Amino acid sequence: MLLEYAKRVWDPSSSRWVEIAIVNMTPEHAFYWDAVIQPVIRTIGNQERREGKKPSRVDHHWSWPRIRVLLPLAQSLIKRRCRALTVLLQRDLIWQEPWEGPPKIEDEPKAIPAAMILLIESYPWLLPTARKRQSTFTWFIASAPKKVLQGLGVFATPSLGSILIDTALITSMTLGYRGRMWLHADRRGGQRLFDYYAKKCNLLNVSHGFPLPSGSLSDGRHFYATSTIAKRLVNGLKQNRTL
Repeated sequence: MLLEYAKRVWDPSSSRWVEIAIVNMTPEHAFYWDAVIQPVIRTIGNQERREGKKPSRVDHHWSWPRIRVLLPLAQSLIKRRCRALTVLLQRDLIWQEPWEGPPKIEDEPKAIPAAMILLIESYPWLLPTARKRQSTFTWFIASAPKKVLQGLGVFATPSLGSILIDTALITSMTLGYRGRMWLHADRRGGQRLFDYYAKKCNLLNVSHGFPLPSGSLSDGRHFYATSTIAKRLVNGLKQNRTL
């Protein structure tokens, strides 16, 4: 069965399909995010701190140029391979090849990075089995704030969370792992992030103290998809794979 990443997303606010492209993350994508989108995310977190709140976004301090290069390099030393992907949204309904040089707001590309994901392609499966099995680990994911995208001329800004999870599941399937995938919901994301993976993404959760493949114990915030669950979730987005 030929499995492809999603090509479009339904946008309830405009009642129409929005075309997307899921591509290998380039240095330009990472630097653009760092220069244009990340400062807004950081500002949101700083403002929340001034108000005595914890930052609502786990990624308020992230640097995608570093994530894209340094973390895969570290994994390669233990013979693991990472896959960094970007979800592009159309700007002004025109596509453009990747731009060159440092990004400038006054010289925007026609395809805006709207979400980023870093996967470890082959990672020990979370659940104990009679023989060792591999899976895909979803390491880092981030979506751009809708107001930022709208300010950059991306007028239809559908939620991309389910698309990011679907991307991880499709990657697992194409690697021969039948959709086995797991991740960790960072504690800084609080109950909101926990509920998102449990209720919105329909992933399963292991209990606090569950033994992990590394030998450590779970803090109760690890989520996973079995092959059965992955198949159901992927089939639920069939319409998203055609234009």
